[in-house]
Amino acid sequence: MPYRLFTFLSLFLVWIAMTEAQQDWRQYEVGSVRFEGNETLRDDLLLSVVSTQETPAGFWKFLYRISEKLGDPPRYFDPLVLELDYRRLRAFYQDQGFFLSRIDTLLLVDQENKTVRLTFRVEEGPRSYIDTIQFTGFEDLPSALLEEIEINPLVKVGDPYIAEHGVSERARILNAFFNNGFADVRVDSVVAHRYASTNNVKLIFAFSRGKRYSFGEITVEQDSTVHGRVADDVVRRHLDFRRGDFYSEARRIESERNLNRLGVFEASRVEPLVSLKSDTSLEIPTHVSVRPRPFQELVPEVGVNDENNAFNVLFAMGYNNRNFFGGARNFLTRFQFQLQSIQDIEFSRVFSQTGLRDSSVIGNAELSLQLTQPYFFNNKTSFTPSLSFRVEKRHRYYFNPIIRGRFSVTSQTARYTTAFLEWSLERIGYEAINPRIGRVYFDSLSIDRRPQFNSIISFTLQRDKRNDLFNPSAGFFHSGTVEEAGLIPSAFGSLLGFDLPYSKYVKVSGRGFWYWDPSDSRRLIWSLRLSAGFAELYGHSPAPVPINRRFFGGGSGSVRGWKARDLGAFALPDEGGNALLEASLEARWNLLKEAGRFWFLDFSKFSLVMFYDVGNVWTRARNFRLRELAMASGLGLRYATVAGPIRIDFGFRLYDPAGPEGLQWITRKKFYRETLSDFVLHFGIGHAF
Repeated sequence: MPYRLFTFLSLFLVWIAMTEAQQDWRQYEVGSVRFEGNETLRDDLLLSVVSTQETPAGFWKFLYRISEKLGDPPRYFDPLVLELDYRRLRAFYQDQGFFLSRIDTLLLVDQENKTVRLTFRVEEGPRSYIDTIQFTGFEDLPSALLEEIEINPLVKVGDPYIAEHGVSERARILNAFFNNGFADVRVDSVVAHRYASTNNVKLIFAFSRGKRYSFGEITVEQDSTVHGRVADDVVRRHLDFRRGDFYSEARRIESERNLNRLGVFEASRVEPLVSLKSDTSLEIPTHVSVRPRPFQELVPEVGVNDENNAFNVLFAMGYNNRNFFGGARNFLTRFQFQLQSIQDIEFSRVFSQTGLRDSSVIGNAELSLQLTQPYFFNNKTSFTPSLSFRVEKRHRYYFNPIIRGRFSVTSQTARYTTAFLEWSLERIGYEAINPRIGRVYFDSLSIDRRPQFNSIISFTLQRDKRNDLFNPSAGFFHSGTVEEAGLIPSAFGSLLGFDLPYSKYVKVSGRGFWYWDPSDSRRLIWSLRLSAGFAELYGHSPAPVPINRRFFGGGSGSVRGWKARDLGAFALPDEGGNALLEASLEARWNLLKEAGRFWFLDFSKFSLVMFYDVGNVWTRARNFRLRELAMASGLGLRYATVAGPIRIDFGFRLYDPAGPEGLQWITRKKFYRETLSDFVLHFGIGHAF
């Protein structure tokens, strides 16, 4: 059917329908919005362009009638909005390179139900491609700038023409000029010329670069109302530029990040005084203003965390000196006492009979001293030596006193990438809680009760591109670690007089988190976690992998159908294993996103989570069996705070590989007597991942 005739009939139908209901045409809800003929551009992309929206389902309209903040209102048809949508779609297709596209509309009116069904019929036509890219104003540019412009262009010859990509490429080139000293650069024009003969496009970028400037005099100002001052030279050495370097907006921004990472300033600002630049000297003076925090601080702590995938209560006292002997060095000494899985402690028995030796009491106590040198070779790298004495009680029959010395180097290798190099020297002992029972337990498992002295070197590379640290809705987090123990004791042990057993192993582990929000509204966020690792002994190791370096399963950050350290190895889960594989999928549903407040509760901060977890821990990687992957699912409730959400999860077991034969799957169990009795309640701070 010719498009003019089709358009005429469509408009005629609209006129007939609206004439019969002139007084109440705004009561017609939009039953559907559909697209036909769009072979290249997806429906969801086109829906984001138009303003006409489908009316929500009856459930959401019902909630809206109860409260406007609970549900979604009905969407009504408006001919004026339809006309604007038609023009938006035409312009959008033009901007996507479909210069010969044609769009028409079909409107079906249901008088009885007072709804309309809208269809946009699209004839995309041929798409235009970029056959030439021309730049003007690029004569005699520095080679470093030309190289930066030529690397990773956003538009290339042969690409489909997309107007937005041209705008992004213009911004990218401008940033390259700004980061190479051309502070006065401007865009004269960006022209897309289409050839009628080929339907392809020639892109022309025209720039006026102006003069090239350098950083000038750098002045430092510290808030005079604050007691204490960091040396100006310390501030300057954490800048990414010196006087005489070509001006760079990226270096200025990164310098502010460097100062904020120090932890000694409440606020910092690096401001180029562009108004004071001189055409004769071609320098831009820079002013750095900082507000130091109190240097010395005594910090009592009472809190909760989810360390070791469990709900922990923490009591601590710390002393912090943020400018220890100058240089913005940070000295920290801290004592902490932590109880793990407090909801599982048998308090009546603890207070009346057994005390802290009770098998239900799990936790640790630690005294630590730490010094951080913020400038180590460069302002992106810090060096931290530390010494700690720690007592861990993670087993019903014994506890582990640990003395640890640690030397770590942290380096910000790129904008989103951090590298960690760590060398730990630790002495770990095995002390029986009840000597009589402890001896029987150790002997029955052939556990060497002598302390271990281990030298452990690890390297971790971490990349974090989450859009929000506490409540991410997009991006990812990747981390990989390689760990080696035993090299130094085996090479130099006899020379240094080591006579304690030590472990020789190689351990590799990694984890990844991914987040996506299909609607970009934060109403429903999907998140995925993968974790895997293994440790292997080598060279006739005198001792097993230390218990504090093994993998453990179960808990609020693991497979949530089991309690912390309650899953794995098919023998003694609380002894851990040397191989792990886990995965989790969560749907985070912000059901009450627009609900508002009632008294002291902000309902918009509540969200529901549905999760599915799978994984297990094995004694060795070679023992891995697919059928031994445990599965769990459940529901969770979150309440958002400034430090991340408060988390409650109810997990139940879908598949228990260690369960009785025939009762491993949830479908084989009695719902009330067996399934509900295995429910596990988890508490935590922050998302599970």
